[in-house]
Amino acid sequence: MKNKFTSSVLHEGYIYGLDESILACIEASTGELKWKALRYGYGQIMLAGHHLIVLTEDGELVLVRATPERHDEVARFQAIEGKTWNHPVITDGRLLVRNVREMAAFDIRTQ
Repeated sequence: MKNKFTSSVLHEGYIYGLDESILACIEASTGELKWKALRYGYGQIMLAGHHLIVLTEDGELVLVRATPERHDEVARFQAIEGKTWNHPVITDGRLLVRNVREMAAFDIRTQ
């Protein structure tokens, strides 16, 4: 993985990361590329349960299933405007995102 501003994550034996801005999945034990999908820019990723939260370089939030079978984007929306290279954070049931100009909080608690 050629990460720039983020680190890859390990989930159930597979590494997920932004390889030169393209989301990819690699089998950790063999190094075999399982899939390489959409370009999200030099954003950030984090693991939450069995999902990846991707905060794109352009401020979109994307939810992707962490599965080696295929790239499976579940949801996407514009969270903030402008270049965004800061890591998202989850605390007390809220997802926090920010860049140099603005910050947003999203309630992600299950009802």
